[in-house]
Amino acid sequence: MATYGIDLGTTYSCIARLDSNGNPEVIRNNEDDSNTVASVVFFENENNVVVGQAAKENIETDGDRVVQFVKREIGKRDMRTYEFDGKTYTPVEISALILTRLKNLVESQGGKIEDVVITVPAYFGLEERSATKQAGELAGFNVLSLVNEPTAAALSYCARQFQEDRTILVYDLGGGTFDVTVVKMSMAQNESGKDFQKINVLATGGDDRLGGKDWDDRLFDYILRVCCDENGLTAEDIEAETRQDIRSKVEEAKRKLSKKQSAKVRIDVNGSRTEINITRADFEQMTADKVAQTMNFVESTLAKVPDAVIDTVLLVGGSTYMPMIKDAVEAKFPGKVQQHDPDQAVAKGAALYASMLVVEEGGAGSDISTPTEEGSTPTETSSKAEQLTAKFIVEDQTPRSFGPGVMDMKASKPTYVLENFIKIGEKMPAVFTKTYYPMEDNQERVRLRAFENMSTEDTLIPCVDEDGNPQATDPAHNVKLLGELIVNLPPETPRDTPIKVTFKVDASGVHVEAVNTKTGEVFETFLRTESDIDVEKSAVHQLRISAD
Repeated sequence: MATYGIDLGTTYSCIARLDSNGNPEVIRNNEDDSNTVASVVFFENENNVVVGQAAKENIETDGDRVVQFVKREIGKRDMRTYEFDGKTYTPVEISALILTRLKNLVESQGGKIEDVVITVPAYFGLEERSATKQAGELAGFNVLSLVNEPTAAALSYCARQFQEDRTILVYDLGGGTFDVTVVKMSMAQNESGKDFQKINVLATGGDDRLGGKDWDDRLFDYILRVCCDENGLTAEDIEAETRQDIRSKVEEAKRKLSKKQSAKVRIDVNGSRTEINITRADFEQMTADKVAQTMNFVESTLAKVPDAVIDTVLLVGGSTYMPMIKDAVEAKFPGKVQQHDPDQAVAKGAALYASMLVVEEGGAGSDISTPTEEGSTPTETSSKAEQLTAKFIVEDQTPRSFGPGVMDMKASKPTYVLENFIKIGEKMPAVFTKTYYPMEDNQERVRLRAFENMSTEDTLIPCVDEDGNPQATDPAHNVKLLGELIVNLPPETPRDTPIKVTFKVDASGVHVEAVNTKTGEVFETFLRTESDIDVEKSAVHQLRISAD
């Protein structure tokens, strides 16, 4: 059975697989005559849910029954829910409907799909990643892994370019998210003397709420304002049908302005025709701050790897078709900018990555001598997820820092702190283990909380205190409580009992384990969300750092 790569996008989604020659190909959406599916869902009635371009056409006329840009909501603590016909939908469930549409696309063409890799913005944290994986499972997929979108794009590029020791900057501006990633591509050999490409992520940056939608919104507001000014109206006077017309003309105008110096937009406002001539210069001026925002992320990401010399810049994402983007990037990296399949490269790279995670029994890749990090070959008992093909090795980075909340007894007074086990930017999978101890003799339970943050400091103030009450943290560190697990202790447990805590981070999320080293009992229930956490204080204490 073929494996598939899915680019689950904010505005458009795309699915790809490898053809009979091992080259990635996108599954065409014949219904919309496109290589993508619009990430829009229209709940027409309780018996009919529409996904794709047909749903997008109802945004303004039936906007209260249309959901779009759900990728910006998935996994967020303040994410909204949607109710239609007496049923409530979460962003995870909406995303699952989009993924199901892609699944149906494959099956309508005679394909069978089960194993997939889904892409996510490099800047996604654990909750967004876990929610994305959950959406895939809800759609009926076996989600082999998640992979960062810029990494997938680099993989697609490297599959075509066999050049030694290239440092690549991936500028990925999608419909709703922006990522910038610096990747080192180098050639190496395994023990059998076979060449393989090693893709090593050096630095990442970006914003999961910045994308082409922001350019669309500026153009929509401009056209709406001109319509109001020329007809003596306020925005509230503009009917829903007219707004829908403007919204549809925005995307058309943006495409025209990518090829021409001006575009005319004609809008019927209360029976009167309003004609607006928009120049490329106008559009660039009204969105110049957004372009500058992306370039600021480029600068801050490069600052993380000051010794890196960029050889190639890849423009990825449909929004990079806008000339203003290429001009800004070209000004920073003259002669180094390339653009190949910007709206398909991520899905194609994900398909390549999926093929690396599955070795078909008896298939062409089953007897391949596969390089590991050290250049050795895997044992026969290696899991499929560890059996990479002989062509590529991918080393990605942790998107956040992670660690437990514990009591520091050596401070001037006992203090509840977050110990950063795994720092942002470490190679994935990242694993760290440390031993802690109960606060008191004869404790019945201890609570182990897990946090993520954007800091590289060894210790931070967590976002809740030892009792679960909120406390102030530095906003720049973006500390989030991921969840907790409860460690049950046997009667008469002394306070010097070692509890070994392990954090493991990979592209799909975080796994936390606590082991009572005296009894061997293991606690590894997957972390619950904050809304599910029981903050009952009786007989529950934190772990402490020192045995003293």
